[in-house]
Amino acid sequence: MKEFYNVKSTISASAKKIVGQHGNIEDLHLIMRNIRGTAAYWRTALLDLTAMIKAIGPPTYFVTFSCNDINWIDMRKALLYADRRENAHPEALSINEVQKLIEKYPVVVARQFMNRFNALKKLMKNNHGIFGGKVKDYWYRVEMQNRGSPHIHMLVWIENHPSFDTLEGIEVLDEVITCRLPDENDELYDLVKNCQKHAHRPTCRKQDRNILCRFAFPRPPSTETRIVAQSSAEFLRNNGRICVLKRRKEDEMINNYNRTLLKFWGANMDIQPCGSNDSIAYYVAKYISKNEPTVLDRSIIEAIQQVRQEEDDISRRMFKISMKILNERQVSAVECAFRLCGLRLRESSRKTQMINTRLPEQRYRVIRFDNDDNADGFCNNIIDRYTKRPRSNEEFDFDNMCLLEFAMLFEPYYRKNNTNINDDDENVDQDAYGDQEIRTKKRLITLTDEKGSRMAVRNTPAIARAPNFTMAKDPNNYFYSLLVQFLPFRNEDEILNGYTSPHEAFVDREQELRRSNTFMDAYLIRDQQLTAAFNQVHAFELLQDPIVENEDVEEAEMPETDMTNEQFQAVQQALNVEQRELYNTITASIQRQQQDESGAKLRYFITGGAGTGKSFTLKTLREQVNRCYGKKAVKTCALTGVAARLIGGNTIHSLLKLPVEKDNRMGPMPLLTGNYLRVMRNQWRDTEFSL
Repeated sequence: MKEFYNVKSTISASAKKIVGQHGNIEDLHLIMRNIRGTAAYWRTALLDLTAMIKAIGPPTYFVTFSCNDINWIDMRKALLYADRRENAHPEALSINEVQKLIEKYPVVVARQFMNRFNALKKLMKNNHGIFGGKVKDYWYRVEMQNRGSPHIHMLVWIENHPSFDTLEGIEVLDEVITCRLPDENDELYDLVKNCQKHAHRPTCRKQDRNILCRFAFPRPPSTETRIVAQSSAEFLRNNGRICVLKRRKEDEMINNYNRTLLKFWGANMDIQPCGSNDSIAYYVAKYISKNEPTVLDRSIIEAIQQVRQEEDDISRRMFKISMKILNERQVSAVECAFRLCGLRLRESSRKTQMINTRLPEQRYRVIRFDNDDNADGFCNNIIDRYTKRPRSNEEFDFDNMCLLEFAMLFEPYYRKNNTNINDDDENVDQDAYGDQEIRTKKRLITLTDEKGSRMAVRNTPAIARAPNFTMAKDPNNYFYSLLVQFLPFRNEDEILNGYTSPHEAFVDREQELRRSNTFMDAYLIRDQQLTAAFNQVHAFELLQDPIVENEDVEEAEMPETDMTNEQFQAVQQALNVEQRELYNTITASIQRQQQDESGAKLRYFITGGAGTGKSFTLKTLREQVNRCYGKKAVKTCALTGVAARLIGGNTIHSLLKLPVEKDNRMGPMPLLTGNYLRVMRNQWRDTEFSL
């Protein structure tokens, strides 16, 4: 019922107050983003996190904390207290008894889990030795496992932490993270053995017994800790992790942990270094961006289409669509407890301020009403307040301050008894905010509007988030967004005054932008790096094949897998400049050959270090060539089995049926005659390219 009223009130307010160029806005994301746990809610969370990384750089560590609700003594005590058996001994409960209590009291489980995590978070903030420095910023989300137990995915930024590419960084890494099984007389021995030692289960090998454990166990021994390149064979074997820890043979089944955190938390955990946009993109794509089960997509789409056809009124249509989506969701009892009790599903050390930097005619506005409920203009947004900033100030250079910096430093100030707040800022809901700020006397500035509105200086700079535009898909909004964010102005109309397009204005004023904004270059570089990294990670996940444990499979010809149109489109978008140039050259050459069979064949030598995208490029080219010819026109091979698997091909020996040396003896070369010749001709008859 709570979500029912949330949706109803949001739609009612939106239909009355929010308007765009063509009247009322029909934006499902706008409505559903405030319903905690929905896909729109987590999409907003992902955008906020991405903006945070762009603003302050990549996090230092990625940490996961699981729930050990069955064995935690404090959890058992809380469950017994809820069951009115506070005098019972928690240690004496059987596993079945604890499980029944967990099912009976999901609210207790949810609250006690967050009490534990809040205590852990306080420890991380106060103990600077845990991560090798002070926790400067953090972001986390709560995710529910299939059986309903919550666990935490957390990102932490450490102040003045050395780069992991340096010897000093590796030394700190060895102090922060370990995978060592302690000695039996160590106080952590039982905890590591019970919580951190991996045991294979059916879920480890979902597809085939020859496929390695999807968690990459056992992990090979290593004499030293080192950072590996993405897209390398070692990166694949390490299940996408950039760090190979120093590991003994007896530690091959032990997952990463931090001694202090594991001792305090008392449950399974994982900790990985990040330090770059390439590495954080993998964790964000794999863990942070999880939302709705994909099996529901089709039914939801069909329901939405049906409602759109049957209902003309926007408010009723949006309400019915929202209810369809909520009714299709599968939610565990613990997640229900989180949502109904108002427990945080995500939290950040910084607030997020949304800036609508679209072209003015594409924005929506919130209508302001007077005491008689009559429309009285529009509510102020952050851009309106920015244009009314003070002319002079001893502390701030307002004349040269850009909108992005203004949004980061200031927030609207209202007296406690002011219930008539005219504000259409798109701040995320309170669930995303960090701990309550310590009450201090607010530093205020007075705006130059007629009412003399005031704004408060934030204790901690916020994260300013603008819509994501790409130069290729929407150049007008892309360049206009950059101008609005980074070019100081007091009248928005003056931005394009004298120019025919946002692109022309940006090119002409680019140097002015760079001079007035010291952080613009860093912000744009992070934006480009993160976008490219996300595209590469997404394409890499689409293209990578399962790693085969049985080496005998190397000599069997591996079947090629076709991409769907959606997958191929995602891969194309992930190409960088050099990869796209090669892609276009080969495509144009094929088109010429198809028009004139006498055209010259291409011969290319592609080389590069580990992690430069060779495997990704070859897989993309193979798919494009096959699509151009409308058949399996490419044969892909490599010298070794590992290299062949990376590009989804075969070894030269298996593809060309060459004899393999075994026990220092080479088998005979088969003669290309008779039936064997016919088989080989049939196998190669469609081949146009070899990789």
